[in-house]
Amino acid sequence: MPAAAAALRRTAVPGTVPRLVPMRPHADQITDIKVCLRPFRAAGPRLDVERVGEKVVIHNYGHGGSGWSLSWGSAEMAVGKAAALSPRRVAVVGCGVIGLTTALTAQRAGLDVTIYTRDLLPHTRSVRANGSWTPDSRVALTAPAGPQFADTWERMARYSWKSYRDYLGLPGNPIDFRDSYVLSDTPFDAPESEPENPGHKGDYASTGMPQQSS
Repeated sequence: MPAAAAALRRTAVPGTVPRLVPMRPHADQITDIKVCLRPFRAAGPRLDVERVGEKVVIHNYGHGGSGWSLSWGSAEMAVGKAAALSPRRVAVVGCGVIGLTTALTAQRAGLDVTIYTRDLLPHTRSVRANGSWTPDSRVALTAPAGPQFADTWERMARYSWKSYRDYLGLPGNPIDFRDSYVLSDTPFDAPESEPENPGHKGDYASTGMPQQSS
């Protein structure tokens, strides 16, 4: 497939859509399957401030499937809350994508940063979940998140988008734009069919659960 894709790039005429090579996906082509937990919170990422004993804790977790995508914006908000307390030293717990972007953002703000972590890269969960810009992937449920979350999400998404664009063109291509494709047995413009047994159980915006009884 990489060779075929390269050939398409060489022969494609600017301004036209190249003809795609037919895909023949088979189960025996799967080389590895990895599973990890994503800290999803129905109310969205937790970014509040809490005092624990003599310490002040700035929470920054629960991004669901949007951790990589929202990490820089989430870090900017968390560090901003910490900086408002005028600390000289801060500790970051964890060195997944959220921990590392938070630590870097704090360092750039002039703070002395210490990271406490159980696992180092590449053994953190985040390394197994990177890939695409998906800022709205399982990030929250509408009802528990509340109307105020929309502004918080947009601020995180815009800041992260701006931050990632700064990595375009760097050696190794850490960030680039790519076409992606989705396979489906049903045309994407086909109308959605009504469920056969519409036994609703609660509201999807509140529960995230399927709305069919069987």
